[in-house]
Amino acid sequence: MRNISKILLVLILLTSQAFADEVQEGLEALNRGDYKTAFEKWKPLAEKGNSAAQFNLGLMYDKGDGVRQNFPKAVKWYRLAGKQGNVSAQFNLGLMYYSGEGVARDYEKALKWYLYAARQGNIGAQFNLGWMFDKGEGATPNYKRAIKWYRLAAKKGNSGAQYNLGLMYDKGERIPREFDRALKWYLKAGDLGHADAQLKLARIYDLGEDVKQDTPKAIKWYKLSAKQGKVEAQLKLAVIYEKGTRVEKNFVYAVKWYEAAAKNGKLEAQSRLGTFYLRGQGIKKDYIKAVHWFQKAAKRGDPKAQFNLGLLYERGDGVQKNPKKAVKWYLMAAKQDHSKAQANLGWMYVNGIGVEEDLDEAAKWYKRSESSVKYPRKIKKH
Repeated sequence: MRNISKILLVLILLTSQAFADEVQEGLEALNRGDYKTAFEKWKPLAEKGNSAAQFNLGLMYDKGDGVRQNFPKAVKWYRLAGKQGNVSAQFNLGLMYYSGEGVARDYEKALKWYLYAARQGNIGAQFNLGWMFDKGEGATPNYKRAIKWYRLAAKKGNSGAQYNLGLMYDKGERIPREFDRALKWYLKAGDLGHADAQLKLARIYDLGEDVKQDTPKAIKWYKLSAKQGKVEAQLKLAVIYEKGTRVEKNFVYAVKWYEAAAKNGKLEAQSRLGTFYLRGQGIKKDYIKAVHWFQKAAKRGDPKAQFNLGLLYERGDGVQKNPKKAVKWYLMAAKQDHSKAQANLGWMYVNGIGVEEDLDEAAKWYKRSESSVKYPRKIKKH
Protein backbone atom coordinates (compact mmCIF):
# COMPACT_ATOMS: atom_id res chain seq x y z
CA MET A 1 0.00 0.00 0.00
CA ARG A 2 1.19 3.48 -0.71
CA ASN A 3 2.45 5.19 2.41
CA ILE A 4 0.12 8.04 3.27
CA SER A 5 1.61 10.42 5.81
CA LYS A 6 -0.20 11.14 9.01
CA ILE A 7 -1.39 14.72 8.96
CA LEU A 8 -2.12 16.93 11.89
CA LEU A 9 -5.78 17.82 11.57
CA VAL A 10 -6.95 19.32 14.82
CA LEU A 11 -10.70 18.91 14.94
CA ILE A 12 -12.06 21.08 17.67
CA LEU A 13 -15.27 19.26 18.50
CA LEU A 14 -15.76 20.61 21.95
CA THR A 15 -18.50 21.11 24.49
CA SER A 16 -17.29 24.46 25.74
CA GLN A 17 -15.38 27.53 24.62
CA ALA A 18 -12.93 26.98 27.48
CA PHE A 19 -11.93 23.61 26.05
CA ALA A 20 -11.66 25.16 22.60
CA ASP A 21 -9.30 27.80 23.94
CA GLU A 22 -7.13 25.17 25.64
CA VAL A 23 -6.87 23.11 22.47
CA GLN A 24 -6.03 26.21 20.45
CA GLU A 25 -3.36 27.28 22.93
CA GLY A 26 -1.81 23.84 22.66
CA LEU A 27 -1.83 24.09 18.88
CA GLU A 28 -0.16 27.51 18.97
CA ALA A 29 2.52 26.12 21.29
CA LEU A 30 3.07 23.19 18.95
CA ASN A 31 3.42 25.48 15.94
CA ARG A 32 6.21 27.43 17.64
CA GLY A 33 7.98 24.22 18.66
CA ASP A 34 6.97 24.34 22.31
CA TYR A 35 6.00 20.69 22.64
CA LYS A 36 6.12 20.73 26.43
CA THR A 37 3.40 23.38 26.70
CA ALA A 38 1.31 21.68 24.01
CA PHE A 39 1.48 18.39 25.90
CA GLU A 40 0.61 20.06 29.20
CA LYS A 41 -2.41 21.75 27.61
CA TRP A 42 -3.72 18.64 25.90
CA LYS A 43 -3.08 15.91 28.48
CA PRO A 44 -5.75 17.04 31.01
CA LEU A 45 -8.27 17.65 28.22
CA ALA A 46 -7.60 14.22 26.74
CA GLU A 47 -8.11 12.57 30.10
CA LYS A 48 -11.45 14.38 30.39
CA GLY A 49 -12.51 12.89 27.05
CA ASN A 50 -11.81 15.69 24.58
CA SER A 51 -11.36 13.94 21.24
CA ALA A 52 -9.23 16.65 19.62
CA ALA A 53 -6.78 16.58 22.53
CA GLN A 54 -6.78 12.77 22.47
CA PHE A 55 -5.92 12.76 18.78
CA ASN A 56 -3.18 15.34 19.24
CA LEU A 57 -1.60 13.35 22.08
CA GLY A 58 -1.75 10.26 19.90
CA LEU A 59 0.04 12.11 17.14
CA MET A 60 2.75 13.35 19.51
CA TYR A 61 3.45 9.80 20.70
CA ASP A 62 3.25 8.52 17.14
CA LYS A 63 5.82 10.98 15.75
CA GLY A 64 7.90 11.41 18.90
CA ASP A 65 7.26 15.16 19.04
CA GLY A 66 8.16 16.41 22.52
CA VAL A 67 7.83 12.93 24.00
CA ARG A 68 9.59 9.63 23.56
CA GLN A 69 8.07 7.88 20.57
CA ASN A 70 5.64 5.28 21.84
CA PHE A 71 3.37 3.54 19.35
CA PRO A 72 1.22 1.68 21.92
CA LYS A 73 0.41 5.01 23.63
CA ALA A 74 -0.33 6.53 20.24
CA VAL A 75 -2.77 3.71 19.54
CA LYS A 76 -4.41 4.19 22.94
CA TRP A 77 -5.17 7.86 22.32
CA TYR A 78 -6.12 7.36 18.68
CA ARG A 79 -8.61 4.69 19.72
CA LEU A 80 -10.20 6.91 22.38
CA ALA A 81 -10.56 9.75 19.88
CA GLY A 82 -11.63 7.44 17.07
CA LYS A 83 -14.46 5.97 19.11
CA GLN A 84 -15.80 9.50 19.48
CA GLY A 85 -15.81 9.97 15.73
CA ASN A 86 -12.53 11.84 15.27
CA VAL A 87 -11.90 11.11 11.60
CA SER A 88 -8.14 11.75 11.69
CA ALA A 89 -7.75 9.39 14.64
CA GLN A 90 -9.77 6.75 12.81
CA PHE A 91 -7.56 7.05 9.76
CA ASN A 92 -4.31 6.95 11.74
CA LEU A 93 -5.55 3.97 13.72
CA GLY A 94 -6.17 2.21 10.43
CA LEU A 95 -2.56 2.96 9.45
CA MET A 96 -1.29 1.55 12.75
CA TYR A 97 -3.21 -1.70 12.31
CA TYR A 98 -2.13 -1.97 8.69
CA SER A 99 1.58 -1.50 9.44
CA GLY A 100 1.59 -3.27 12.81
CA GLU A 101 2.94 -0.28 14.72
CA GLY A 102 1.95 -0.34 18.40
CA VAL A 103 -0.41 -3.25 17.75
CA ALA A 104 -0.28 -6.62 16.07
CA ARG A 105 -0.79 -6.22 12.33
CA ASP A 106 -4.45 -6.81 11.60
CA TYR A 107 -5.81 -5.99 8.15
CA GLU A 108 -9.41 -6.59 9.19
CA LYS A 109 -9.16 -3.99 11.97
CA ALA A 110 -7.34 -1.63 9.63
CA LEU A 111 -10.21 -2.03 7.19
CA LYS A 112 -12.73 -1.31 9.95
CA TRP A 113 -11.11 1.96 10.97
CA TYR A 114 -10.55 3.04 7.39
CA LEU A 115 -14.26 2.50 6.78
CA TYR A 116 -15.16 4.76 9.69
CA ALA A 117 -12.88 7.50 8.36
CA ALA A 118 -13.80 7.01 4.70
CA ARG A 119 -17.50 7.38 5.42
CA GLN A 120 -16.68 10.78 6.89
CA GLY A 121 -14.91 11.75 3.67
CA ASN A 122 -11.26 11.12 4.56
CA ILE A 123 -9.49 10.88 1.20
CA GLY A 124 -6.56 8.81 2.45
CA ALA A 125 -8.90 6.27 3.99
CA GLN A 126 -10.94 6.10 0.80
CA PHE A 127 -7.80 5.39 -1.21
CA ASN A 128 -6.61 2.78 1.27
CA LEU A 129 -9.99 1.04 1.19
CA GLY A 130 -9.80 0.95 -2.58
CA TRP A 131 -6.37 -0.64 -2.31
CA MET A 132 -7.45 -3.24 0.25
CA PHE A 133 -10.54 -4.30 -1.70
CA ASP A 134 -8.41 -4.30 -4.87
CA LYS A 135 -5.70 -6.54 -3.38
CA GLY A 136 -7.89 -8.58 -1.04
CA GLU A 137 -6.28 -7.40 2.18
CA GLY A 138 -8.58 -7.76 5.19
CA ALA A 139 -11.43 -8.76 2.90
CA THR A 140 -12.18 -10.85 -0.15
CA PRO A 141 -11.09 -9.04 -3.33
CA ASN A 142 -14.01 -6.96 -4.51
CA TYR A 143 -13.41 -4.87 -7.62
CA LYS A 144 -16.73 -3.07 -7.42
CA ARG A 145 -15.94 -1.84 -3.92
CA ALA A 146 -12.37 -1.05 -4.92
CA ILE A 147 -13.60 1.09 -7.80
CA LYS A 148 -16.18 2.78 -5.57
CA TRP A 149 -13.58 3.90 -3.03
CA TYR A 150 -10.89 4.71 -5.59
CA ARG A 151 -13.38 6.84 -7.50
CA LEU A 152 -14.39 8.79 -4.38
CA ALA A 153 -10.75 9.55 -3.62
CA ALA A 154 -9.93 10.19 -7.28
CA LYS A 155 -12.68 12.77 -7.66
CA LYS A 156 -11.16 14.65 -4.74
CA GLY A 157 -7.78 14.75 -6.47
CA ASN A 158 -5.98 11.72 -5.05
CA SER A 159 -3.52 10.90 -7.83
CA GLY A 160 -2.81 7.41 -6.49
CA ALA A 161 -6.49 6.53 -6.74
CA GLN A 162 -6.66 8.03 -10.23
CA TYR A 163 -3.69 5.95 -11.36
CA ASN A 164 -5.07 2.75 -9.85
CA LEU A 165 -8.44 3.34 -11.49
CA GLY A 166 -6.58 3.71 -14.76
CA LEU A 167 -4.83 0.39 -14.19
CA MET A 168 -8.09 -1.39 -13.42
CA TYR A 169 -9.85 -0.13 -16.53
CA ASP A 170 -6.71 -0.74 -18.61
CA LYS A 171 -6.15 -4.34 -17.54
CA GLY A 172 -9.81 -5.29 -17.70
CA GLU A 173 -9.42 -7.95 -15.01
CA ARG A 174 -12.80 -8.93 -13.55
CA ILE A 175 -14.29 -5.80 -15.10
CA PRO A 176 -14.72 -4.95 -18.79
CA ARG A 177 -11.65 -3.29 -20.30
CA GLU A 178 -12.33 0.37 -21.08
CA PHE A 179 -9.19 2.01 -22.41
CA ASP A 180 -10.78 5.44 -22.83
CA ARG A 181 -11.59 5.51 -19.11
CA ALA A 182 -8.13 4.22 -18.28
CA LEU A 183 -6.50 6.98 -20.33
CA LYS A 184 -8.72 9.60 -18.71
CA TRP A 185 -7.57 8.60 -15.22
CA TYR A 186 -3.93 8.21 -16.25
CA LEU A 187 -4.01 11.75 -17.63
CA LYS A 188 -5.58 13.15 -14.47
CA ALA A 189 -2.97 11.42 -12.31
CA GLY A 190 -0.15 12.43 -14.64
CA ASP A 191 -1.24 16.07 -14.58
CA LEU A 192 -1.14 15.93 -10.77
CA GLY A 193 2.46 14.69 -10.89
CA HIS A 194 2.03 10.96 -10.31
CA ALA A 195 5.33 9.53 -11.60
CA ASP A 196 4.00 6.04 -12.37
CA ALA A 197 1.07 7.48 -14.30
CA GLN A 198 3.45 9.71 -16.26
CA LEU A 199 5.61 6.69 -17.11
CA LYS A 200 2.53 4.73 -18.15
CA LEU A 201 1.38 7.57 -20.42
CA ALA A 202 4.85 7.81 -21.94
CA ARG A 203 4.81 4.11 -22.82
CA ILE A 204 1.30 4.34 -24.26
CA TYR A 205 2.28 7.16 -26.62
CA ASP A 206 5.73 5.69 -27.31
CA LEU A 207 4.42 2.29 -28.37
CA GLY A 208 1.13 3.48 -29.80
CA GLU A 209 -0.91 1.30 -27.45
CA ASP A 210 -4.59 1.96 -28.22
CA VAL A 211 -3.65 5.46 -29.38
CA LYS A 212 -1.78 6.90 -32.33
CA GLN A 213 1.96 6.77 -31.74
CA ASP A 214 3.08 10.23 -30.63
CA THR A 215 6.80 10.67 -29.91
CA PRO A 216 6.62 14.29 -28.64
CA LYS A 217 3.95 13.29 -26.11
CA ALA A 218 5.93 10.21 -25.13
CA ILE A 219 9.06 12.26 -24.49
CA LYS A 220 7.06 14.87 -22.57
CA TRP A 221 5.73 12.23 -20.17
CA TYR A 222 9.06 10.38 -19.93
CA LYS A 223 10.74 13.65 -18.92
CA LEU A 224 8.12 14.49 -16.30
CA SER A 225 8.46 11.03 -14.78
CA ALA A 226 12.26 11.03 -15.08
CA LYS A 227 12.57 14.38 -13.31
CA GLN A 228 10.82 12.79 -10.34
CA GLY A 229 13.50 10.11 -10.22
CA LYS A 230 11.66 7.33 -12.04
CA VAL A 231 14.65 5.32 -13.21
CA GLU A 232 12.77 3.45 -15.96
CA ALA A 233 11.88 6.79 -17.56
CA GLN A 234 15.45 8.05 -17.21
CA LEU A 235 16.82 4.96 -18.93
CA LYS A 236 14.24 5.09 -21.71
CA LEU A 237 15.05 8.74 -22.47
CA ALA A 238 18.75 7.91 -22.60
CA VAL A 239 18.15 5.08 -25.08
CA ILE A 240 15.85 7.24 -27.23
CA TYR A 241 18.46 9.99 -27.51
CA GLU A 242 21.36 7.58 -28.01
CA LYS A 243 19.67 5.64 -30.81
CA GLY A 244 17.75 8.54 -32.28
CA THR A 245 14.45 6.70 -31.99
CA ARG A 246 12.10 8.96 -33.95
CA VAL A 247 14.12 11.95 -32.71
CA GLU A 248 17.47 13.41 -33.68
CA LYS A 249 20.38 11.65 -31.97
CA ASN A 250 21.71 13.64 -29.06
CA PHE A 251 24.56 12.08 -27.08
CA VAL A 252 24.63 14.97 -24.61
CA TYR A 253 21.04 14.25 -23.60
CA ALA A 254 21.75 10.52 -23.65
CA VAL A 255 24.63 10.98 -21.20
CA LYS A 256 22.49 13.22 -18.99
CA TRP A 257 19.79 10.60 -18.57
CA TYR A 258 22.16 7.62 -18.40
CA GLU A 259 23.94 9.40 -15.56
CA ALA A 260 20.66 10.05 -13.75
CA ALA A 261 19.66 6.39 -14.10
CA ALA A 262 23.15 5.17 -13.20
CA LYS A 263 23.14 7.18 -9.98
CA ASN A 264 19.77 5.59 -9.21
CA GLY A 265 21.44 2.19 -9.46
CA LYS A 266 20.25 1.07 -12.90
CA LEU A 267 22.72 -1.57 -14.06
CA GLU A 268 22.32 -1.02 -17.80
CA ALA A 269 22.75 2.73 -17.36
CA GLN A 270 25.97 2.27 -15.39
CA SER A 271 27.43 0.13 -18.15
CA ARG A 272 26.34 2.48 -20.95
CA LEU A 273 27.59 5.55 -19.08
CA GLY A 274 30.99 3.91 -18.79
CA THR A 275 30.99 3.39 -22.55
CA PHE A 276 30.21 7.06 -23.21
CA TYR A 277 33.11 8.12 -20.98
CA LEU A 278 35.33 5.55 -22.71
CA ARG A 279 34.49 6.86 -26.18
CA GLY A 280 34.09 10.52 -25.31
CA GLN A 281 30.64 10.73 -26.86
CA GLY A 282 28.43 13.53 -25.56
CA ILE A 283 30.97 14.18 -22.85
CA LYS A 284 34.73 14.60 -22.50
CA LYS A 285 36.61 11.31 -22.66
CA ASP A 286 37.51 10.24 -19.14
CA TYR A 287 39.01 6.78 -18.56
CA ILE A 288 38.90 7.13 -14.78
CA LYS A 289 35.15 7.78 -14.81
CA ALA A 290 34.72 5.00 -17.34
CA VAL A 291 36.46 2.62 -14.95
CA HIS A 292 34.27 3.86 -12.08
CA TRP A 293 31.02 3.04 -13.86
CA PHE A 294 32.28 -0.17 -15.45
CA GLN A 295 33.34 -1.44 -12.03
CA LYS A 296 29.91 -0.77 -10.59
CA ALA A 297 28.19 -2.61 -13.43
CA ALA A 298 30.79 -5.37 -13.72
CA LYS A 299 30.55 -6.28 -10.05
CA ARG A 300 26.82 -6.71 -10.56
CA GLY A 301 27.41 -9.14 -13.40
CA ASP A 302 27.08 -7.04 -16.55
CA PRO A 303 29.16 -8.81 -19.25
CA LYS A 304 29.68 -5.69 -21.39
CA ALA A 305 31.08 -3.80 -18.42
CA GLN A 306 33.25 -6.79 -17.50
CA PHE A 307 34.67 -6.90 -21.03
CA ASN A 308 35.36 -3.17 -21.10
CA LEU A 309 36.99 -3.31 -17.69
CA GLY A 310 39.21 -6.12 -18.96
CA LEU A 311 40.12 -3.97 -21.94
CA LEU A 312 41.07 -1.02 -19.73
CA TYR A 313 43.22 -3.19 -17.46
CA GLU A 314 44.91 -4.73 -20.50
CA ARG A 315 45.71 -1.32 -21.97
CA GLY A 316 46.30 0.55 -18.73
CA ASP A 317 43.72 3.23 -19.49
CA GLY A 318 42.33 4.85 -16.33
CA VAL A 319 43.98 2.17 -14.20
CA GLN A 320 47.45 0.74 -13.76
CA LYS A 321 48.09 -1.83 -16.48
CA ASN A 322 47.37 -5.26 -15.05
CA PRO A 323 47.11 -8.26 -17.41
CA LYS A 324 45.97 -10.60 -14.63
CA LYS A 325 43.01 -8.36 -13.82
CA ALA A 326 42.30 -8.08 -17.53
CA VAL A 327 42.10 -11.87 -17.73
CA LYS A 328 39.87 -11.97 -14.64
CA TRP A 329 37.30 -9.63 -16.18
CA TYR A 330 37.53 -11.17 -19.66
CA LEU A 331 36.87 -14.57 -18.11
CA MET A 332 33.80 -13.35 -16.24
CA ALA A 333 32.37 -11.85 -19.42
CA ALA A 334 33.39 -14.84 -21.53
CA LYS A 335 31.50 -17.22 -19.27
CA GLN A 336 28.41 -15.16 -20.07
CA ASP A 337 29.02 -15.71 -23.81
CA HIS A 338 30.43 -12.27 -24.56
CA SER A 339 32.13 -13.07 -27.88
CA LYS A 340 34.71 -10.28 -27.80
CA ALA A 341 35.75 -11.25 -24.29
CA GLN A 342 36.07 -14.87 -25.43
CA ALA A 343 38.29 -13.82 -28.34
CA ASN A 344 40.46 -11.61 -26.15
CA LEU A 345 40.75 -14.36 -23.56
CA GLY A 346 41.88 -16.74 -26.28
CA TRP A 347 44.49 -14.21 -27.36
CA MET A 348 45.76 -13.87 -23.77
CA TYR A 349 46.15 -17.67 -23.51
CA VAL A 350 47.93 -17.89 -26.88
CA ASN A 351 50.46 -15.27 -25.88
CA GLY A 352 50.71 -16.10 -22.18
CA ILE A 353 49.72 -12.62 -21.09
CA GLY A 354 48.22 -12.51 -17.59
CA VAL A 355 48.02 -16.33 -17.64
CA GLU A 356 50.23 -19.31 -18.42
CA GLU A 357 50.41 -19.96 -22.15
CA ASP A 358 47.83 -22.62 -22.95
CA LEU A 359 46.98 -23.28 -26.60
CA ASP A 360 44.20 -25.74 -25.76
CA GLU A 361 42.49 -23.18 -23.55
CA ALA A 362 43.03 -20.55 -26.22
CA ALA A 363 41.45 -22.78 -28.86
CA LYS A 364 38.45 -23.39 -26.60
CA TRP A 365 37.74 -19.71 -26.17
CA TYR A 366 38.40 -18.85 -29.83
CA LYS A 367 35.97 -21.58 -30.85
CA ARG A 368 33.30 -20.31 -28.48
CA SER A 369 33.84 -16.79 -29.76
CA GLU A 370 33.51 -17.80 -33.41
CA SER A 371 30.34 -19.77 -32.70
CA SER A 372 28.55 -16.53 -31.78
CA VAL A 373 30.25 -13.86 -33.90
CA LYS A 374 33.66 -13.58 -35.49
CA TYR A 375 35.94 -11.15 -33.73
CA PRO A 376 39.44 -11.78 -35.11
CA ARG A 377 42.41 -10.70 -33.09
CA LYS A 378 45.91 -11.15 -34.40
CA ILE A 379 48.04 -13.74 -32.67
CA LYS A 380 51.35 -12.35 -31.52
CA LYS A 381 54.32 -13.85 -33.34
CA HIS A 382 56.94 -15.40 -31.03
